[in-house]
Amino acid sequence: MNILLLTSEFSPANGGIGTYAREIAVAATELGANVTVVAPDYGKDRSADDRRLPFEIRRFKGGLHSMRDLPSKIALARRQIVSGYFDVVHAADWPFFIPLALARGLTQARILMTVHGTEINETQTPLKRLAIRTAGVFGSRTIIAANSRYTRDLFRQRFAVDSQRIHAIPLGVSDFWFGSRQTRAATRMVQGIGADRIVMVTVARLTRRKGHLLTLEALRHLPPELRRRLTWLLIGPDGEADYVAELRNSAAAADCDLRFLGTLSNEQIRDIYGASDFFCLTGLPESSGRVEGFGLVYLEAGAAALPSVATDIGGVPDAVVAGQSGLLVPPVADEIAQAITTLATDSATRSTLAAGALAHAHNLSWKRCAAETYGLTQFAMENVGEAAPPMDAALPRQLASARPAYPA
Repeated sequence: MNILLLTSEFSPANGGIGTYAREIAVAATELGANVTVVAPDYGKDRSADDRRLPFEIRRFKGGLHSMRDLPSKIALARRQIVSGYFDVVHAADWPFFIPLALARGLTQARILMTVHGTEINETQTPLKRLAIRTAGVFGSRTIIAANSRYTRDLFRQRFAVDSQRIHAIPLGVSDFWFGSRQTRAATRMVQGIGADRIVMVTVARLTRRKGHLLTLEALRHLPPELRRRLTWLLIGPDGEADYVAELRNSAAAADCDLRFLGTLSNEQIRDIYGASDFFCLTGLPESSGRVEGFGLVYLEAGAAALPSVATDIGGVPDAVVAGQSGLLVPPVADEIAQAITTLATDSATRSTLAAGALAHAHNLSWKRCAAETYGLTQFAMENVGEAAPPMDAALPRQLASARPAYPA
């Protein structure tokens, strides 16, 4: 299978779409597909790093997407589609939806687009709706992959598209997060954390929608003796300046050991996961239209056998299985406090959920995601007893049946 993947984000950009595009390309290659990735160069020559990747990558000049870039992306999509023979042409994110739709007449390949959540709401303005309708973006040849059941259902609500062509395919977790790490004792020694401390870790940008202040409020609901035994490690870059200032001021007044570790390497985060007792990220629903389409960080923590305390918003229930890989609660301080108390004090429950978190992370591999996304049914059949079943089991069959007959 020859796959052309168009993405507006890629390495060295980490997280979100950049991670999705890289990992699904690697996984599809490992499953035997020939993958060509078209991605921005962010203003630098990336050839040295790109040669280390197991697939071809073609860089175009540019960085973060702007609507001013749309004409150049339309021309780029046309050039790339006619540059070779492809079975699948995949727009990994919204900026390439219109360019791919306008160029699909140049190829008989299957047309695939992935939606991640927030962009579904952001495309509801009259101008964008008109552009989508005029370009026929979600025409009859287009299959839509959503990163969670929530995103799938949101798309179905916003667009009048045949529901048979929109499928929930949860993301995967990289093998890296299962890799070797420093011992629990060694990492705790580096961080100056005693062996008797209960360690809760959060990895997320310090921004309102990630709910750090809500977690802090929940800590105030804990019994004082438990709160004083707890160490909360906050990992991630700063977001809105006023929010970060409020969070730091509130943390300084809290009767708890809170530590802002800032931005760390993935290797450092993996070590800290191994030294922690559970993960906590209590995201909030937003009126702005931004949504938590999935929640990949919960799986990364799960790969270190960390159960999660998570809020039941957006696509998080696909990343954290309630009662199996973590505790899923409403975004309410006292209920979050109860979940934290359970994981901090009930070692049997924590151990059971830790095993479930590790199993869930293993099940949601990137190879499984690539197999379901591209219809690599051989992999899906070989692993049916090991991996989580597709959330929309008809997708591999639909992709296979949609494959055009090409001459040998």
